[in-house]
Amino acid sequence: MFQLLRCVPRVLGTTVAGLRAAAPSLPLLQPASRPCARPFGLLSVRAGSVQLPGLLKPRGPCACGCGCSGLHTEGDKAFVDFLSDEIKEEKKIQKYKSLPKMSGGWELEVNGTEAKLVRKVAGEKITVTFNINNSIPPAFGGEEEEPSQGQKAEEQEPELTSTPNFVVEVTKDGSSKALVLDCHYPEDETGQEDDQSDIFSIKEVSFQATGESDWKDTNYTLNTDSLDWGLYDHLMDFLADRGVDNTFADELVELSTALEHREYISFLEDLKGFVKSQ
Repeated sequence: MFQLLRCVPRVLGTTVAGLRAAAPSLPLLQPASRPCARPFGLLSVRAGSVQLPGLLKPRGPCACGCGCSGLHTEGDKAFVDFLSDEIKEEKKIQKYKSLPKMSGGWELEVNGTEAKLVRKVAGEKITVTFNINNSIPPAFGGEEEEPSQGQKAEEQEPELTSTPNFVVEVTKDGSSKALVLDCHYPEDETGQEDDQSDIFSIKEVSFQATGESDWKDTNYTLNTDSLDWGLYDHLMDFLADRGVDNTFADELVELSTALEHREYISFLEDLKGFVKSQ
């Protein structure tokens, strides 16, 4: 058996040699070349197994036919039309085309929504600062009244007024401290016709270092909720002697309302331009 197995490789080698001799011109097998079925630039881009054939295509104009290449929907068009009408109505009811002036020699500085009134009297500088943001009280205060007969619903709407909190800062020449009084318009007292009552109140009083833009919370602050009425009345008289009285508070409401309405119209115009931009 062992002698027979040793003869097998020899027999196979003889057979293969004979085949090579019989077919010397037979070429070796080679893989056939496969031409590219499509240009590389037209291959679809795939994300996983999802085909995205339009990813490399430039964005076409919007469906409304305006020719813009940005997002532009029918809702945007309706929004722009609404804003156009709203701007016209707000300009129609705008009470002041320019900001009203304050009596008493106050100089006005406006920076966006923040306003500053400055007055100098006998070695003292009085600065009143307020911001119109969130200065309009909520319109809802209970059940809405139905319009009376012969009166339109628009005539029933109350006039919006801006009643901002304001800060009075009093500094004296040569002093390193400023007396700061945080004031506000109480909602239940705004618009009272009683000339004897104050239309604004002092909430807090503190001393702050002059020349510093940021006041320190570590400085003692006096809350007037638990303050002796005698001391509170003297503080109100202190402000009145420096021009911050009921007349000032009334004029401040007019100024703040005009400024707030102007900024509101400007906001509507910016919003319209933003929605309409292509």
